[in-house]
Amino acid sequence: MNNEKKNLEIYLNDIGGRDLLSDEEERLLAERIAAGDGEAAGQLAEANLRYVVAVARGYAGQGLSMDDLVSEGNVGMLKAATRFKAEGGKRFVAFAAPFIRRSIEAAIEQQNNLCKATGDAAARKEGKAVSMDAPIPAGSQTTFTLKNVLEDKSSPQADASIEREGLSEELVQRMDVLNDREREVVARYYGIGTSQETMAEIAGAMGLKRERVRQIRDKALRKMR
Repeated sequence: MNNEKKNLEIYLNDIGGRDLLSDEEERLLAERIAAGDGEAAGQLAEANLRYVVAVARGYAGQGLSMDDLVSEGNVGMLKAATRFKAEGGKRFVAFAAPFIRRSIEAAIEQQNNLCKATGDAAARKEGKAVSMDAPIPAGSQTTFTLKNVLEDKSSPQADASIEREGLSEELVQRMDVLNDREREVVARYYGIGTSQETMAEIAGAMGLKRERVRQIRDKALRKMR
């Protein structure tokens, strides 16, 4: 069994014993969420972690490990939990599904853009000049360029903007504002000066929980922004 499957199996065993909520339990949690109870949102999300895994499986093989797919899906589900209103008999998973998918798809897109930028970074190291207006991948007829990766024309979330800048020299320079732990997490996650690692691998190497690694990464990206 490879590490990814082992990590997923451990995670599934950890969340497998949690009972699903009834309609009434979801309604009561929704009332608490509407009153500003952040703990209720967490309880609602935690009760449906298995659903995120089911959704994440559909995105396997698209550039992110299952560990990262699930982690990003969980972020989307928690966002949905903070906005959930038990109206019209709609169950939470049906409400949360679009949030989960958007979060996963955004992460895949960011990772794919990063990989494209990395390929051109390798070309520069070999002494080949790469124009900002050159198509990605090089030699293709696409209108997608390195400039598209580095520029943020639509003003998305700060994290998405920073992640699209990926391995640009600007990102590396901005790492000076980070503390040692933040710098290590960012370097490991994006493979800057080292091999790229999943959140689970980083957590194991640094003696942290996977969710804590994600929090450190997100904080670091906001600081660099």
